[in-house]
Amino acid sequence: MADTPFTGLTASVSIGSTPSVLCYISGVDLTLEREIIEIIAFGSDYKEKVPAIKNWSASVDGTAAFAASNSQETLYKAFDEDTLLDVKIALDADTYFSGTAYVENLNISIAADDKASLTCDFAGSGAQVFTIPTTTP
Repeated sequence: MADTPFTGLTASVSIGSTPSVLCYISGVDLTLEREIIEIIAFGSDYKEKVPAIKNWSASVDGTAAFAASNSQETLYKAFDEDTLLDVKIALDADTYFSGTAYVENLNISIAADDKASLTCDFAGSGAQVFTIPTTTP
């Protein structure tokens, strides 16, 4: 099977234990990080490096659209109440990243001649799991 590039037409961001697609999101950034430890030993000409602890974060941006019980209200409540959210970043229905995170910040920007914009950063807590469909020969 040939590789197929993913597009924004199939992508989505869901939040909550009963996944709700985050409405009016136009962009998402997922960052997976790993700390690298340097080891210096007597008599060595070079440092050794070994992988250490991992971390992840994500940010979304889009149009602000708050209403009672919608997904953007869930973001505000999670921020206000220090609630751990289930976050799923889907490339398509079968390929996605998922994990739990806190809302680190929530920013609403409004200009007189433009729509109200929303940005939100998630701080991952625990593992980020990548799910990809398996193919059978």
